[in-house]
Amino acid sequence: MKTRVAEALKKYGMLEACRNVTVGLSGGADSCALLGVLRELSGELDMSLSACHINHSLRGAESDRDEAFARSLCERLGVPIEVYRVDVRASAGKHESIEETARRLRYGCFGEARGKFGSVIATAHTAGDSAETVLMNLLRGTGTKGLAGIPPVRGGIIRPLILCTREQTENYCRTHGIDYVTDSTNLEDDCTRNRIRHKVIPLLEEFNPSFIAAVSRMTEAVSDDESFLAEYAARCAQECRTEGGYDSRRLGELHPAVLFRVIASELRANGVEPSRLRVSQCTELIRRGMGRVNLCRDKFACVRKKVFFIRTEFQQYKGRAPEN
Repeated sequence: MKTRVAEALKKYGMLEACRNVTVGLSGGADSCALLGVLRELSGELDMSLSACHINHSLRGAESDRDEAFARSLCERLGVPIEVYRVDVRASAGKHESIEETARRLRYGCFGEARGKFGSVIATAHTAGDSAETVLMNLLRGTGTKGLAGIPPVRGGIIRPLILCTREQTENYCRTHGIDYVTDSTNLEDDCTRNRIRHKVIPLLEEFNPSFIAAVSRMTEAVSDDESFLAEYAARCAQECRTEGGYDSRRLGELHPAVLFRVIASELRANGVEPSRLRVSQCTELIRRGMGRVNLCRDKFACVRKKVFFIRTEFQQYKGRAPEN
């Protein structure tokens, strides 16, 4: 596993921007193995190591047990740790699931840890996690980006275990005498990811025992294609720029795959989630050459005088105080 982690660090340039690494330490086998193997590699890679643990306050005494374990493990290994406590249930927004809230708060804590330690954050996502993500995206009806799985590097987050399996992390812990704790909710089948992990993947492995490795090869190929298309779309977008937005006629001449990415990027830049429906609405406006459509609450896509743009128009909704 040490060899595969070293390969991932080099292959994806995970330490190019920063050699201070903070491990997101949940206390499970994956994150404990990650902490252990990075500690092994720290000397030869001139890497400083720290950890952070987030207590989500979701499992009562078990959450407190995990926090105490993480503190104890880091003390034994001589690794500085920062611990955060968040109340997920109390912080959940309207129409936001517990899982979505936990993820939002977790990555917020990662951001604080990055600032404290001046580091990148290493999470313990494995090849198996990436395969589960691909299958979940397929169930939702994904595009190529969803088939690329979990990115090895994104926005100050690195995933050094992305070439490793969960079995390898558990074996690493056994052979190196590293204890770990088990989140009891991971054993339940009450969420989609767990059902995919416990039922779907074992069934697919009956057809191909190397299913996880096969998905890893696919995600790498798709990721390369997606990266090229994203870079090409960014160049095309720049070429279509005009005063106030984009030349709708030039946009209309782009290949649909490129146009999709240009529109999606512009939606994100304006705080709009780029669903396929919203991108299709914008595409239809561009093809038509005029008009506007309400994408969500106060965001509108417009084509006026052959210029495509997104604008914010505050609407008076029931319950909203008038703008001063």
